[in-house]
Amino acid sequence: MESRIPMSGVPAPLSTALEPTTASARGWRTSAVPGARELAARALAAPLRLWNERERLALGVRRELSARLNGTLLGRAWVVAAPLATFALYWFLFTRLLGLRLPELTEALSSAMGVWIFTGALVWGAFAEGLSRASRSLEEGAGPIAHLAFPAELLPLQPVLASLALLLPGLGVFALLCALTPLWPAPGATWLLVPLLLVLQLAFTAGLAWLAATAQVFLKDTAQALPLVLAVLALLTPIYWVPSTAALPALGPWLPLLELNPLHSWALAWRWALLGGEPAQLFAGGVAAHVARFAASSALVFVAGQLVFHAQAHHLADEV
Repeated sequence: MESRIPMSGVPAPLSTALEPTTASARGWRTSAVPGARELAARALAAPLRLWNERERLALGVRRELSARLNGTLLGRAWVVAAPLATFALYWFLFTRLLGLRLPELTEALSSAMGVWIFTGALVWGAFAEGLSRASRSLEEGAGPIAHLAFPAELLPLQPVLASLALLLPGLGVFALLCALTPLWPAPGATWLLVPLLLVLQLAFTAGLAWLAATAQVFLKDTAQALPLVLAVLALLTPIYWVPSTAALPALGPWLPLLELNPLHSWALAWRWALLGGEPAQLFAGGVAAHVARFAASSALVFVAGQLVFHAQAHHLADEV
């Protein structure tokens, strides 16, 4: 009969979630320092390994979503209420109160600046919240980490997936507003890019999540530094501003440097998908280069996160 590691001291629901379901779940941590070849093999095998753990991962994501939504006044209605309230705020602030306009757009799309800010804030929120929560996941998951049966690399991934899951209703709300109101043209073929962008964002955020969560275990300053880093990144990424010298003339000398930020391509690819390639002058070169650039960055960050996490995995149980 197959033996299992005792789960004493772990609450019943969590104990069930931690029970090994596949052979690959055992022996995730060893006392030996892995060599370069072993680290590379683990990083390359990560997608298949995570797929084999999909049931355990799904259970963790459901628990993460329940922890975020249960016990609130609106409960699960927040997944629709929050994006609606956010859009109303941005539309009123940037379109009506400040009267800002995107360059070279007709009066028919006078609400474009509010839509531009909203779509950027929507996807940025999922990225930033997932990464912030993931950075604390290894410390908060000290119980599971102590058990060899539980693959600790799942812990940072759970809040990342939960944040992406909460992004989907927001995208649905925006699509519905576009379809039922004259706010913006109804969703078209560009929305077919959304699934690919979700996968790339998952890979990019997961890599950063493994890096941040591992850093937090060994360097407690990470919890204070990460919000500052995210705030700076939000300013360097076209979330609340338009990457156009027609809109911001002083941007000219700095734009080539800002475009080196992989999140610059990420933000523009999302805008192209959600806004149907409008305003066209911002996507004169097409979207393929932005997607390819972000795909390459996602692959590099994903592998880097895996390498760092597994290089330090043998220390985690002692440090947390």
